[in-house]
Amino acid sequence: MIKRKKVTTTFKTKTKNGIRQMICRNSIEDHNYWGWQILSKHPRCNEWSEVNIDTKAVLCYKCVNKTVGPPEIRGGYKSTGRMRGWQFMKEFIDSQGNVFHKGKEQPKLKGTLNPTKPKPVKKKLSKLEKSELRDKILQQMVMVRGNLKTAKFKKDIHSGNVKMRRLTRQLKKL
Repeated sequence: MIKRKKVTTTFKTKTKNGIRQMICRNSIEDHNYWGWQILSKHPRCNEWSEVNIDTKAVLCYKCVNKTVGPPEIRGGYKSTGRMRGWQFMKEFIDSQGNVFHKGKEQPKLKGTLNPTKPKPVKKKLSKLEKSELRDKILQQMVMVRGNLKTAKFKKDIHSGNVKMRRLTRQLKKL
């Protein structure tokens, strides 16, 4: 029995500014290539792609798009009507009275508790408001530092240090 020789096709390559480029696999007719059934309907491609030294063949991005087709886009996120993060709460009760402990429904407790009320949304400060608040805190810190330098008694020094820590915490929160 005679073994068939495997036919290997070499594709054109060129080096431009030290970067090796190869012509697309769809530039020639290759019936052994798996994507040939799809790509045979389209005209031959002349796209050059950036490749590594070891690369034997490459399929350009245009031909890949022709073989794969467009992505399937679904509707996206659909709200369940429950508030954000309800699965992570220790206990959550929806408007129908269903009780959830850490996201798992507890059917035995249905209708026994009042629905969970959402926490009020905290108002965010604008950049101008933040900068004004930062300036106020820094002015207070200057005043406290001045009082600390003149303080003689231990109780005054301690209270000054406590105020400084409180002001630095407020400054870090911004």
